[in-house]
Amino acid sequence: MRVIAGSAKGHNLKMPGGGKTRPAMDKVKASLFSILMPRMAGSRFLDLFAGSGSLGIEALSRGAEYAAFVDTAIQCVETIKANLVHTKLVSRGEIFREDCIKFIKRKTDSVFDIVCIDPPYSKNLLEPILENLHLCTMFSERTIFILERRKKDIISVTPENKLILIDEREFGETVLSFIKIKNLPIL
Repeated sequence: MRVIAGSAKGHNLKMPGGGKTRPAMDKVKASLFSILMPRMAGSRFLDLFAGSGSLGIEALSRGAEYAAFVDTAIQCVETIKANLVHTKLVSRGEIFREDCIKFIKRKTDSVFDIVCIDPPYSKNLLEPILENLHLCTMFSERTIFILERRKKDIISVTPENKLILIDEREFGETVLSFIKIKNLPIL
């Protein structure tokens, strides 16, 4: 796996051992960042279930001001640290070894513009995240959420969880769902 574009273009990234992560395919990552490029410069990026940190590092490489990486696995945290050092982006990234649901429930003045949510497919973690997004103080009217999921996985984007699906892109069995919090402007 490598950084596709920007200041760290071409840097190879380490992967955590033990098969605990599922890296984004280059074509999925390239498409995602092509869509996000107009929002990237100066943005604050949140990489939930960060794994190797490849999505947040790609965002930093392409001009994001700051990226937060959240993962519970120590191997992932150590891999992200090594990848940030290797790409010389360590000063703009912050790593949190924490449960993603607990992290987004924090009360904070920090606001994220772009949030990538890529949980392990088999752990049923997407729904608990979706149920809590509208309650979080770290998101604004500009925040866009990108969920990576399997095509067969159904997501609840309903009036009850105050979410609206604004776009979806399919890549074989992988789907990227773009979501906003309902009743906030879509930019």
